[in-house]
Amino acid sequence: MDASDLLDDMNKTWNGFSDGISTIIRADKIDYRVANALNYINESNMKLLEYSDGILSIILADSIASAYKLEIKVYIAIAIVIIVMIISLFQLMRYIILPFNHLYQGIAQLGITTPYGITNFPTTKKVTPVVQEINDMFLKFNDLKSLIENINNNDSFIETLDFINKTFSSLIPYNYIGIALFDDEKKTLRAYYGVSDGTVDGLPEKMIGKSWSINETSLGKLLHNSKPRIINDLEKYNSNKAGKSYNKIILNAGIRASITLPLTLSGKPIGIIFFSSTSKDVYKKEHINVLETLANSIAISFHQNIYIDGVIYSSILALANLAEARDEDTGEHLERMKLYSRLIAEALHEDPIFEDKVTLEYIENIERFSPLHDIGKVGIRDEILLKPGRLTKDEFNEMKQHAMFGAQVLRSAERNIAKHGKSLFRMGIKIAQNHHEKWDGSGYPEGKKGEEIPLCARIVAVADVFDALTSRRPYKEAYTLEKAFSIIQEGSGKHFDPRVVDAFMKRKDDIARLYNKFRSVVA
Repeated sequence: MDASDLLDDMNKTWNGFSDGISTIIRADKIDYRVANALNYINESNMKLLEYSDGILSIILADSIASAYKLEIKVYIAIAIVIIVMIISLFQLMRYIILPFNHLYQGIAQLGITTPYGITNFPTTKKVTPVVQEINDMFLKFNDLKSLIENINNNDSFIETLDFINKTFSSLIPYNYIGIALFDDEKKTLRAYYGVSDGTVDGLPEKMIGKSWSINETSLGKLLHNSKPRIINDLEKYNSNKAGKSYNKIILNAGIRASITLPLTLSGKPIGIIFFSSTSKDVYKKEHINVLETLANSIAISFHQNIYIDGVIYSSILALANLAEARDEDTGEHLERMKLYSRLIAEALHEDPIFEDKVTLEYIENIERFSPLHDIGKVGIRDEILLKPGRLTKDEFNEMKQHAMFGAQVLRSAERNIAKHGKSLFRMGIKIAQNHHEKWDGSGYPEGKKGEEIPLCARIVAVADVFDALTSRRPYKEAYTLEKAFSIIQEGSGKHFDPRVVDAFMKRKDDIARLYNKFRSVVA
């Protein structure tokens, strides 16, 4: 019997029970109706209790059954949720986390992460730093893109080097980038370029222009293997080695670690590039990947700028050498005076008045273009150029034209280069046209005076005259060093810029050593 049947029976019994109670309450006396009512109540009392217990038992049984069914449904729902979560996590792992992790590790292999390397995929506590690092990575990718654009836009080599120095120092822990190039015979390395973040004490100035035999360095093996080299403790590395001058310069400047890579063009080594830090133990193998990318970019920029410019420059320099070769007594003149010019420029670089103008690049250009000063002599007749005695007034006037001839030759070359959006001979033009101008305005071809004369021409004027004084000519013997130095000083404020003369005299000992070195070679 179910609960509804029990309720019907209970309802019927209860109706009789209720009527019996009403009969007893309304009766004035005890009669058969009261007696029957009392009997019915007595008989029905237990029935009602039994009905109540039965209904309660059925309700409890139904409740337990319902609860059991609900529990099963809940378990089923939970199971479904868990299955959905597992599937979702699997999909998340397969399509998001694992690819992301591969991306993360791949970027680490490229070296485009923080300077401190990379760990496995982070926990939730590290999600925010990782998101920031990912943003940083993409910024660095943009930096690489900008670098490629700079190279494609034919930015100058120095501009590209400066861009790399300023942009990627947050990616790689370096404070100085240095480049040394081979000579034509690949026996000597010369420090040509260097940029610093300002924390390295005078390293570019002390290194650039210095040369070393490849056999005197430890770089021969690196070039032979064409593999990068990491030194994380330069002091320890050099402690058991003979103290080389370049090592002393590097250590005294505060450099403590470096990565050195071969600089190659078309698979052939052309030099070395150094990324150096003032801190020890900062370089890891991961850094090599991105540095190789930067080194390749530098090599491409070098090829597009310095190498191609060098080919053009060599052609023009050959013309200048041809002009000088017509006078046998001036065979070493170009080599000497370009080094004299460099020494003067280096001294001016130390003068606060000129330090912003006479940069390291300016010094390199002075050495490079000073030999073009007399290129215009190709247009002067031999009977004038090689005349053993003094020139007549007319002959001297013709000789003076070589300054303008030289400027015209270089302007013609500059116009052709300008068609490709480049410039090369700007300083050479100034030197060729103005190196015979005098500080007091008595020079030629235009009678410029003072600072109307370009500084590069004022520097070359001193170097040119000094070398002429100390060299034998068809019409004179060479002056002694002391006499030549005295004549240069006497010309200060008249023929020469006084500050340039002061710079020249500051390098008097170096100039004397250079003069004696050339003299011993000739002897």
